[in-house]
Amino acid sequence: MLPSSHQTSLRGDIHLTKPTPSQSNRYEIIQRSKMIPADCALDISNVFHSTAVVIEGSCLSKSEPTAVLRDVSARVHGGEVLAILGSKGSGKRALLDVIAGRAEGETRGRVTLNNNLLTPELFRRHGGYVAHRCHLLPSLTVRQTLTYATWLANLGNREARVRQTLADLALSQVANRSVNDLTKPEYRRLMLGVQLAKDPTLLLLDEPTWDTDPLNTYLIVSMLWSYATRRGSIVVLTMETPRSDVLPFVSRVTLLCLGAVVYSGPTRSMLDYFTYIGFPCPELENPLMYYLCLSTVDRRSRDRFLESNQQISVLVEKFKAEGVIYMKEAPQVPTNVKDTPLGIMHKGLGRGIKPGCFSTLLALYLRSMAATFAFNKSGLGHFATRLLLLPFSVALMSILYSHSTPVQSRVFLQTGGLVFNVLTLFYVAGIACTALLFPGYRARYYQEKREGLYGGAMFLTAYALLSFPLSFVSTMITIGILIPILEMDLSTWAYACGVLWASYVAAEQVTVAVLMVVGRPITGAITVLYMTLTSLVVASGAVRSLKALPYWLAAVSTALPARYASLALNQLAIDVPTFVNLHYNESFACPGIPELCRYPDGKSYLIERFTREGENISEVLNVDLNLLISLAFAIGLSILNSVLYLLPLPAKVKAKFRE
Repeated sequence: MLPSSHQTSLRGDIHLTKPTPSQSNRYEIIQRSKMIPADCALDISNVFHSTAVVIEGSCLSKSEPTAVLRDVSARVHGGEVLAILGSKGSGKRALLDVIAGRAEGETRGRVTLNNNLLTPELFRRHGGYVAHRCHLLPSLTVRQTLTYATWLANLGNREARVRQTLADLALSQVANRSVNDLTKPEYRRLMLGVQLAKDPTLLLLDEPTWDTDPLNTYLIVSMLWSYATRRGSIVVLTMETPRSDVLPFVSRVTLLCLGAVVYSGPTRSMLDYFTYIGFPCPELENPLMYYLCLSTVDRRSRDRFLESNQQISVLVEKFKAEGVIYMKEAPQVPTNVKDTPLGIMHKGLGRGIKPGCFSTLLALYLRSMAATFAFNKSGLGHFATRLLLLPFSVALMSILYSHSTPVQSRVFLQTGGLVFNVLTLFYVAGIACTALLFPGYRARYYQEKREGLYGGAMFLTAYALLSFPLSFVSTMITIGILIPILEMDLSTWAYACGVLWASYVAAEQVTVAVLMVVGRPITGAITVLYMTLTSLVVASGAVRSLKALPYWLAAVSTALPARYASLALNQLAIDVPTFVNLHYNESFACPGIPELCRYPDGKSYLIERFTREGENISEVLNVDLNLLISLAFAIGLSILNSVLYLLPLPAKVKAKFRE
């Protein structure tokens, strides 16, 4: 157990004093004279962390707390690169999450940056986190990706930052290439650039060289070292298979095994320490890999497991007893740092990144527009899905109805069937378009939300500002295709556009709500599709008339948007002058036999099909009212989604979107 003095919550609060004018002037003088300020340091002291692990049972699953980090301490100074080494399950990512304030579960200990308690808010302002996987919008160019990253962070001198980042990461030659066309190493460097462009004081990286070849591994680590030494910032990265050629760029090493520290201190002292305790590194061996293997549990057999586990326990106890002095060893400042101020003084801990509301919304909207109208394969796919999917689908379907005969025996059912199919296509198109395009934005949102750049309401507002106008344009084009078939005038066309657009938006918003908790887009789309088809069968009146529904089912239908959209569309298409006193068929004229000539006009058909006894016909068959209700459903679902995206998600759900 930790002493009471060390059992400090990592999520404590911190009050930063605003510098007085004289202090600000002194800071400016220091920067101008390029003197080295007080050292910047990240201190990790006696950190314990446990998380709930789900244990599957025969009937019910339960979760039990499991220790992930056990008394972890480390220190790294400005201008240094700290490599956290360990095999899979050693707690490397958990330690990064604890530092960044993202860890789920119970955490004890203390993490400070420049003697300030490192709260999640302080890290968001002065830190950067590059996850193991990063989802970038594929249709944006490299330059656009970096530009919008700095814009969302509300930083100045965006062009200069982007230009410098492109040069530092050797991306200038591919600056105008789309993200989707990058090679794996280029994509990995762009992931780093999104954070480096913000010039963070503390940069955390989870396996930045995971899927890169030896040359690009060397390139990435050397670039991170160059950034740390040039800016005076702190770089902390995890590695599972460190190569010997990165050894010169790693200032400090922390070796973890099963959440405990085997060694933590300067890389140059690591060989001396292990030699001192009786584990010298053989000649021509990679020290990083050798000591990583030394501190890894051997699971090939039970005897080896017990032997290696005992050895690691001895190494952990030895470091606690004799290795603390190595961890506190002061850094050796490289010669090229002496002429530049450290990043902590150069940025200051008093302000940092603080996005503005309007600026962030504008950046999100313009980024979405750039991704949609990009002239590349991914951008053209976005454009075609948003604007051309609906018109193309309805144009194909309208061929089946282009030669219908205006007689009572067929025209009412054919027109009602056309309305039902058009309404269904709008719902399906809204679901399909959202399932295809929304997950890319959603993945980027969940990562940027963890950085504290914006929240769910702003994300959905920006998405709606992009989606609503484009879907309305697509709706107008689609209804234009139906004008010759349904013989619409301008007023009817406008009403139909409003009703069908509201239906499209409602389907889109329901899909967005489902995709908040469902990871796989195809699963979410199928779920919403089943819900939509059920509502159409119950409430549209096309498969079964509303008059024939049981009372409880009729009551349920009043809460479904498909009911009001179907009523409005059927009235617009059927209650028209051309459907008055139609022949029954090509050889039998009306009026005649009442059993055949049932409908003297379209309104009679609507009353029989869509109204129930005791209902006010003028209220049920009211295009204006049904249009307003349809729009109210669409707007209400949009507002509901904004509220849902503000609610905290359960840890089980959040785990799906961590990367």
